[in-house]
Amino acid sequence: MYQDTASPCDRLGLPTVNDLQTLYTDYPNGALTTTLGLPVASGKYWGAGNSVPDATHSDSQFQYVRLSDNNTLTTKANTATAQLCLAKRRDLSIELTSSAMDADKGAPVAKKGESLPLTVTVRDGSGTPQPNTTIRLGRTLSIDRAGVVDGSSGGGMVLTSVAPSTGSMTFNCTVSSCTSYWYGITDEDGKAQLEVTQDDSRGLRTPLQAMLVDDPLTVSDMDVIFTVITSPDSDKAKYWGHMPETVTNSAGVKFRRPLLAAEMTSNSGTYLVNNETWPLVTAANTEKAGATGCDAEYQPLSGDLQTLYSDNPNGAIGTNYGWPVAGNKSWWAADRAPNTGYYQFINLNSGGKGTASSSTATGAQVCLVEPRTSTPASITLTSTAMDSAKNAAVVPKGSAMPLTVTVKDSSGNPVANVGFTLSRGDSKNRAGMVITDGDVAADAGADDLMLKELTPASASQSMTTTGIVFTGTTGSDGTATFTLNQDKSLGLKTPLTVKVTDNTTLHASLDVIFMVLTSPDTDKALFWGNMSDTTSVNGKTLHRPWLQAEMLSGVTPVFTNGVHANNEYWAMAHTVDNTKWDIAKQCGSLSKAPDNNDLLTLYHSISSLGWPTLGYPYLSKSTSSSGMYCGVDENTKSQNCAIKPAGTAGYATCVE
Repeated sequence: MYQDTASPCDRLGLPTVNDLQTLYTDYPNGALTTTLGLPVASGKYWGAGNSVPDATHSDSQFQYVRLSDNNTLTTKANTATAQLCLAKRRDLSIELTSSAMDADKGAPVAKKGESLPLTVTVRDGSGTPQPNTTIRLGRTLSIDRAGVVDGSSGGGMVLTSVAPSTGSMTFNCTVSSCTSYWYGITDEDGKAQLEVTQDDSRGLRTPLQAMLVDDPLTVSDMDVIFTVITSPDSDKAKYWGHMPETVTNSAGVKFRRPLLAAEMTSNSGTYLVNNETWPLVTAANTEKAGATGCDAEYQPLSGDLQTLYSDNPNGAIGTNYGWPVAGNKSWWAADRAPNTGYYQFINLNSGGKGTASSSTATGAQVCLVEPRTSTPASITLTSTAMDSAKNAAVVPKGSAMPLTVTVKDSSGNPVANVGFTLSRGDSKNRAGMVITDGDVAADAGADDLMLKELTPASASQSMTTTGIVFTGTTGSDGTATFTLNQDKSLGLKTPLTVKVTDNTTLHASLDVIFMVLTSPDTDKALFWGNMSDTTSVNGKTLHRPWLQAEMLSGVTPVFTNGVHANNEYWAMAHTVDNTKWDIAKQCGSLSKAPDNNDLLTLYHSISSLGWPTLGYPYLSKSTSSSGMYCGVDENTKSQNCAIKPAGTAGYATCVE
């Protein structure tokens, strides 16, 4: 009955099951024959013009009504039956739409892993929605962006009927054809709501077709696209993609996505990652204007790439942004390596860094959104611990010295992402002698420095020799901040130097001093110190002992070289001596010497003052009954009142 050439009317010209059942209700129990003369008494079935989906929604079934008793038959069999034709053929239309429609692409678009919504709507000639109308949704082979059929398993789909809900089904094709169809009916609003997924898609476009089952020529076509993050949204791409056009690292540096090989005018080789072809460029061409996808001012520095990797380690750049880092290629940096001047690169998949000396070496390239227009004009190394009198940054041994590297352009504006090096010179004592580990066996590491970067990155560098160089990059504010320690210092001054990596003529230096408690702050000292010059004892102000070098000229010392204690040479005195150094010569008179009780009190604080105590007592003006003078061993607080005025040496202190 459904062959148009053999039927008086096509399926839309036949009454529906509801029409036939209503006809029987109006003329029951043979009344169709007695009233209208229709031959229904034979028990024949009459063909209905509306089919229905089968139980699996993978095919449709014909419907028939026996007008002798109103019995309904549903079957896949194409049965020869009697027919009635409508006086006016049904006029139906079908429309396949999606709320995810992308007007530019002429198709709805969803990302791989997402569901794409579909709506099939059936209306009559006046635009009125038609419920309970059987529809079919089919597909053809998926294609790539160039229209080439993709026969991979990535073209497989799953179709889910949402409303009316009939479950999900695979919606696949063979290598050469598609015979998988979904059959359903429209709801009371004349619609069928569905979702389709393509979770293994390579980035494919798939043509879909909605059809009126009872009028196969009435169709609505629409393609659907599932994009992948590993392909850019470019007409030069092989597959449909949604790779981000830009990526920003945590330092605020914004990158463009990598270019496809087809997006460049030339390259020095290609590599395939995630079904797309990417270019390689030589190190030499990165420095030639117009030779690659971006000129030098648009190329990132090594610090920019390092920060990007640190933000997205262990292949996460590929996972998060789709970049072709899985190819394990070297990605070029714009700045050369310090000292060697070699080309620098980083593996954005593993984080491995290296250099290449050959200009013909090839690597991958990525560009910045904005050019590095600011050219460094100056670099400074400063510290908030600066001592203008010493023209150096000064902190006590054991303290961390703050340091800041700042790079500015000719207008005084900070310049971000500038590579620099920070190196050290020899540590020297206050007398200008170089001090290294071998000079003081008991103080191995006395000249060792520990540098810790605080911003823009976090890093540590042990600087034990002058050959060790720290390499860094300024942050978004044009600075890098550090702390510096020399925790075994003997009281040393060390010069530091910073240089701009790409222009070593831009440099700055700063001397740093780590002071010790056991040396006084005087140019007569051998080492840099912060020893207290005075202390309060029993309401008196007591001045420290003198260094041998502080003695007045023309006076005979008690000991030619003094006493060596805590790396300094200290003057020895007698209590009263007309020919050699004594208290009166140091203090002005013996009366300005402390008494014995003062020295006993001094014992309780002398260790915090750093004053010398080795080997000899501190002398006083106090006398004993035997006519001798008294003194105190400040190591043990023991008194000695048998000090000979011109024969017993000791440390002299004066009351101010």
